[in-house]
Order: sequence, then structure tokens, then C-alpha cells
Amino acid sequence: MSLGFFPGAKRGSHYQLAMFALKRLKAVNLLVKGQSESHFEHTIVSHLQSSPNLRRNLITQIGLDEVEKITKASLFGFSHRPDVSIGNDGTAIEIKVISTGQSVRDILGQAIAYRMHYRFVILVLVDQTEDRKVVELCCSKKSQEFSLLSGLAEAMNIFTVVGPVNQSKNVVFGK
Repeated sequence: MSLGFFPGAKRGSHYQLAMFALKRLKAVNLLVKGQSESHFEHTIVSHLQSSPNLRRNLITQIGLDEVEKITKASLFGFSHRPDVSIGNDGTAIEIKVISTGQSVRDILGQAIAYRMHYRFVILVLVDQTEDRKVVELCCSKKSQEFSLLSGLAEAMNIFTVVGPVNQSKNVVFGK
């Protein structure tokens, strides 16, 4: 299934870094009330940078002069820039606070745009809905949300972290 996506073999150094980041994001603390997307970006970047293996490959938008280093993904004549990347074309990481249906639609669209120019995409969905209904739906193996996110990981190299389930515990879709 090409769809014009950047080739992303599930082997090699780019894949290993993506899987390592995904594993680390499973334990990032997203159980913080009322924080902005920017705050979560800082938390996630700090958590990833605590690994020397990832630190030397991370490109962020929070460091001085780093925004211009992030590879833009162009689609339909518009440029899209992920919050964080691992390498120039390795893995795009997008962080989204989910509080409405629009925020879900936005991040799914961003994932497709980033896959055009990156081998892998990691979405981090921070559930800020009442009663954390997004996390609840994603935890249920019988839900369409579980099927969708599992399918995106398997077929399209779009991996997802949904949280918080508990303190430093999140649901991960991907290996």
C-alpha cells in the first residue's frame, strides 16, 4: 500500500529508533490537569531526551534555531511541520490534546501528511475529555478506535500513544 508515502521498512536503524521512542512514550507522564499542548510537548521532549540514544537524533521545535531543521511535509500545496522528529526523514512525532472531535480529525490528517515525507509517524493523543472517554475506547479491543489505530500501525507505519491511563502509563499501538 504505497499511497505516495515515503518508504518505511520495518527494520533498520530508523525503525529501531521509532520503536525505542514508542516504548519510552508508553511511560511518559500525561496525567497532568489542564495543561496546554505546549506544556505536553516540553514534557514529552524532556522524557525522550533523557535517553542518550534518542537525544542525538531528536529535532524539536522547543530548542533555539531548531524549528528550521525539522523537515516540512508538503501535501496539497501546504507545508506541515511535526512537533518533534527523529532524524530528518525518520519519524515525525505529533502531540495533540484531545478535547473535541475536531482535534481527533486534525491529528489523523496530520499523520497522513507527515507520512508523505517520513518513514514513521508517532501520534501522542493526550485525552482531556470528560471521564477520559478516548482512553477508555482505545483500551477496548472490541472498539472501532482500537481497530483503526491498530490498522494504522500495522499497514501505514502510523503508531499511536494514547493517555493517560494512569500515572506514567499510556496505551500504545505499534510493536
